[in-house]
Amino acid sequence: MAWIEALGAAVRHFLEYAGDLAHLAAKTVGGLLQAYAQLAGLGPEQYTGTLLSAVILRELGPVLAAVLVIGRSGTAIAAELATLRLGEEVEALEAHGVDPAQYLLAPRLLGAILSLFALMVFLDAAALLAGYAVAAAKLGTPWGVFWAQVSGAVAVQDFGFTAMKAVVFGAFIAIQSCYFGLSVKASQTEVPQVVTKAVVASLVSVFIADGLFVALIYG
Repeated sequence: MAWIEALGAAVRHFLEYAGDLAHLAAKTVGGLLQAYAQLAGLGPEQYTGTLLSAVILRELGPVLAAVLVIGRSGTAIAAELATLRLGEEVEALEAHGVDPAQYLLAPRLLGAILSLFALMVFLDAAALLAGYAVAAAKLGTPWGVFWAQVSGAVAVQDFGFTAMKAVVFGAFIAIQSCYFGLSVKASQTEVPQVVTKAVVASLVSVFIADGLFVALIYG
């Protein structure tokens, strides 16, 4: 059972990293709102919704959602497919005329994209509502004013970029998790290794893709 302990340790370390990242992001947003409260006399309430839209909807929400999906689903996909490969179940599917790519990979690809998009919407909505609650409590910003700022800062193309990020991030996570999961050869000790490789590769690809999106949007 050593491989199970190693896998659990790898997942635990990654989730700790994801939690620290989310905590840091929350502190950053909290510090931004606190700065608004301290500068209330200069009228920063006029820009609260605008900045939250830029920070959360365009950047923070998609990346945090991707990190959560990597930690929860990417690791599970890699470990599951590695176990199927070692159990020769993939070969059994091929022997019965079932295409493993269609049976095993396609549903996970679609699931990763859809779940990532849904999680992005949930995180964005929760973050904006939390931002409004703080703005209303500390700055007295009415909902109508806050919503006008958000809607004025978000263009139609922003929703298109958000959907594109969900597709690209979800595809990177699912494909790389499947690839590394199916790359095991002969030993259960390889399972935690391929899970770690899948996590690292997914994180790197998501950050690179996000940087390219930033260059495309603001370049």
